[in-house]
Amino acid sequence: MKYKVLILLFSVSIILSGCLEKPLIFVGESGTWKVHYEVAQVKKRDEECNTTSGYIRYLGTEPMPERLELDIDKVEGAIITLDDNGMFHLLNGCSNATVGSELKATIKWENQTETIPLILN
Repeated sequence: MKYKVLILLFSVSIILSGCLEKPLIFVGESGTWKVHYEVAQVKKRDEECNTTSGYIRYLGTEPMPERLELDIDKVEGAIITLDDNGMFHLLNGCSNATVGSELKATIKWENQTETIPLILN
């Protein structure tokens, strides 16, 4: 009897873990920047969108810019600064992106602009 209960519990846990949707991970890279953007398939409390997270990393050979402007998904014109490792972490954003979404990140710094297509990974 114990074995039947254990097998049943194990089977249910496998079935339920398959029901949890994995986050959508969009990535893009240029010679200067790497962007990693995750959209969880879970709605934010009291909102009509899914939570987001990710990071931007500076890959360039020139000195790191002190400030930059970022447009990504629903975030437009955010002024950000990079940490000592050339990274900025995106936390607790909001998105309605789905599998078929075409996302891009536009980064502006020191009179330069790059638009990086983000591809579903």
